[in-house]
Amino acid sequence: MPGNMNRFNWILLLFALLLLNECGAMKEVLKPETPELHGMEGLIQNCNGSDSVHTILIKKAEAILVYDKERYEVSITLYSKRDSIIYLSAVNSGYEILRASVKQDSIKVIDRMNKIVYSAPLQRRFGYQYPVSLTDLQNLISKAYLCDYLQFGKDDQQKSIVFEFDENYIKKRIIFDRLDLNMNIFEFYHQKTDRYLMGERLEDSFKIYSNFMITEFEIVASGGERTINRDLKIKMEVNPRKYTFTEVR
Repeated sequence: MPGNMNRFNWILLLFALLLLNECGAMKEVLKPETPELHGMEGLIQNCNGSDSVHTILIKKAEAILVYDKERYEVSITLYSKRDSIIYLSAVNSGYEILRASVKQDSIKVIDRMNKIVYSAPLQRRFGYQYPVSLTDLQNLISKAYLCDYLQFGKDDQQKSIVFEFDENYIKKRIIFDRLDLNMNIFEFYHQKTDRYLMGERLEDSFKIYSNFMITEFEIVASGGERTINRDLKIKMEVNPRKYTFTEVR
């Protein structure tokens, strides 16, 4: 991957890749069962035991990013710990190019190629908020997290289960197929800033597109294997003599 991606591009890529677990065609190694019920009843059934899911680890996921007429292929490892942290490592041609973490109020991105560490607040102190929060990202990463918010879901009794999490000036929708309970569409749109993060399911992958923070991009995600409740040692420290540190506001 070329080294001319600026700091916003890295953070954009981070947000997109965080969605691989639930959006991509992931192989759930631990629990590959099909719900017996459909609609909201099926989702409730599928949520049984979800509170015992403390961590989610994804390996060997693949993604193709199209940005500024360039195409980038990456292999992803993603680790999520409930209400705590989301960790990401992206590898291109056998080399780690990106390592990142998301916490409740902050993002940290390590650009291995350019030897730069970026940090940014996830919650802004002034001005309009971003169209997504850590809770939103967790809800997209796995239904095990979304199960905590079943009261926001509505079954139309025809095709879809629709979750609505609207906030001030921000429209938030997550839509599932009521038969197979797969995520079909998500939409996060800020009415004042016109910033958005959206996605839709294709036949064997998931397409994500956004103008969140900068210009538009698209990413198609597929593959990967998932296991739950496996601990992972996270290292986000670098040698300060070899890296430049930048705070993004």
